[in-house]
Amino acid sequence: MPLEIPTGLHSQEPCNMRILLVNDDGFDEPGLRALEETFADHDTITVAPCCHHSGAGMSLNLYSPLKVRKHSENRFSVEGTPVDCVKLALGELCGGKIPDLVLSGINPGANLANNTWYSGTVAAATEAALWLIPAMAVSQEYRSEPDFSSSAAVTRELVDNRVFSFAEPGTLLNVNVPLEFTGSYTATKLGSFSREIPFTSDNEGTLFRYGPYEVQPVREAEGTDVHALREGNVSITHLAASRIHPEVPKGILSWCSRRH
Repeated sequence: MPLEIPTGLHSQEPCNMRILLVNDDGFDEPGLRALEETFADHDTITVAPCCHHSGAGMSLNLYSPLKVRKHSENRFSVEGTPVDCVKLALGELCGGKIPDLVLSGINPGANLANNTWYSGTVAAATEAALWLIPAMAVSQEYRSEPDFSSSAAVTRELVDNRVFSFAEPGTLLNVNVPLEFTGSYTATKLGSFSREIPFTSDNEGTLFRYGPYEVQPVREAEGTDVHALREGNVSITHLAASRIHPEVPKGILSWCSRRH
């Protein structure tokens, strides 16, 4: 049965919302706590992985039980991935009350360009969008000693102004906050990073690790998320949850017609 997005969310009038909070870094991480504190005046439920799941993408924990621990009223940790957390929240832990909004983050490191494919932060918001629930993934540029106050304030401003309501059902907003925020917001497209994959290995070449991982932009064209952050602007990128391309290539149509 399709879920209906509440029409009241398109109003600029203040209202109390049911908000699902999730991340990919773990239940005890400060970015998630910043969201909990920022939206304490709303009806929030937190369902987050019990440990770090950066780079988990849309993966699921299919081969072991999803152990849930209730820490307090409406606060749960899960032995599973970010997508597991959203599925469990919507299917079980929300008590049949579909959230008005899902917020994923705040991630201590930007999720830009092609890196969004691997991000557990973006994946959690994507899962919500597949349920036709408004969703935002929020990340900030990496710093050695993260301060999430600015990113939390940005998130609050976006929510208070119902910016998420402009996104079509089945889509999400990927929000990235720069180190030095100028106060400006930019609607962006995904940029592109180098495809070089950095590895380090042991002397025998049998054990490999990612890193040192320093992504380099292929291009910083104006209008991309990468360019916006370099300019000190918050980037807001509208992403489709579905991977269905709107058009089938003519060559595929022609080939299939000959094989019919």
